[in-house]
Amino acid sequence: MEKKLYVDVNEVIADWGVSRAKAYEMIKDLNKRFREINPNFIVINGKANRKFYEESCYGAKERSVAH
Repeated sequence: MEKKLYVDVNEVIADWGVSRAKAYEMIKDLNKRFREINPNFIVINGKANRKFYEESCYGAKERSVAH
């Protein structure tokens, strides 16, 4: 199954075990930082860009693997 482009509040709650209010606060903070870095990108209130979320929360970055 393909992952969605945006992370919603329920996914943040499941990932971090926080309250709904805290999850929305985390998304709001992520969106603020995302806008500062990428002012021309689309930001949806209550959802966070998945790639930015994963990079910010998990330090995950797409890396090429040499075989």
